[in-house]
Amino acid sequence: MLVRKKNSHKGDNGKVMIIGGSPLFHGAPILCSLAAEYSGVDLVYPFIASSQIEAAKTYSLNFILQSFKEEVLSNSDVKPILSFSKQVDCVVIGPGLGTATKTKSAVKSILSQLQVPTVVDASALMYTNQLPEVCVLTPHRGEFLSMTGDDPTPKNVQKWSKNLKATIVCKGPEDIIADDDEIAINNTGNALMTVGGTGDVLSGFIGGLIAQGMNPFDAGKYATRILGLIADNLAEMESSIRAVDLVYALPGALLKM
Repeated sequence: MLVRKKNSHKGDNGKVMIIGGSPLFHGAPILCSLAAEYSGVDLVYPFIASSQIEAAKTYSLNFILQSFKEEVLSNSDVKPILSFSKQVDCVVIGPGLGTATKTKSAVKSILSQLQVPTVVDASALMYTNQLPEVCVLTPHRGEFLSMTGDDPTPKNVQKWSKNLKATIVCKGPEDIIADDDEIAINNTGNALMTVGGTGDVLSGFIGGLIAQGMNPFDAGKYATRILGLIADNLAEMESSIRAVDLVYALPGALLKM
């Protein structure tokens, strides 16, 4: 559990902005935002499709919600998002955004101008030519291959981490976490984690840890380990899990760690 200063105020312990969602993928940014919230941050700001606002309200009384100007992320959202990002500690972009042409253009523009630590997930991973200075990429193995053309071996993951000047968390049966100097392998977790949404939970959790002051490599290493341990514990009691089950178990798992 990350330690809070006794005299801290609301906002001092992390503020996270989540940019995600589209008509087809309403749950992804909600799961991501919940994971950031349950990681222990003070404030979570989901920027999502307007059609998802009411659904998001039912999952948390604490979300400070804002919507895209159109039903999907577009260039009209770039300026307000960049302006708002200046007041948060970490941005997570990608969960559920989809691949609409206007969304692709907006993501490229946002990633090239963000100046706060950023976690890049899902469809936003395809735009890695210009990234924020402090950045974590969270591809699964297929996405890593599509991004780089290389097999997701530890050596290749670290090579591309150096090439892109970003921490990479490559998800799989064994998670590979790498930056310029370090590499770690996470062996926790099980096949129940193949259900939809676990990647969204991971990106939100990593964003929450970074917002609370953890460096990107450690955030990736601990987030994969803790979520894997939660899933292993659930597998002893349940025949299946949902991504949201991982979220709700986070506070207890963090306390034990």
